[in-house]
Amino acid sequence: MARSIGMAADATVFRAVITKQYPNGKTVTDYEGPYGAIGAARARVSFWTNYLAVRDEDTQESTGESRASGYVEQGAVSWERV
Repeated sequence: MARSIGMAADATVFRAVITKQYPNGKTVTDYEGPYGAIGAARARVSFWTNYLAVRDEDTQESTGESRASGYVEQGAVSWERV
């Protein structure tokens, strides 16, 4: 997905690293970004943690556990003409 990130050439970028554990036992690590702000990457970690929350079978309330976890990484982009 294309993103429009207006920033200085030497600006710091951020990405969300999310590990998802599916009910079939498969574990997948996904990388989302780059984002121009740390808050956007944190929001993606929060989204997946909430989206894959473990729910009580009877009440559908969250148990406080999730099948997703993640963190944010920062980096610098190096641009070159292609």
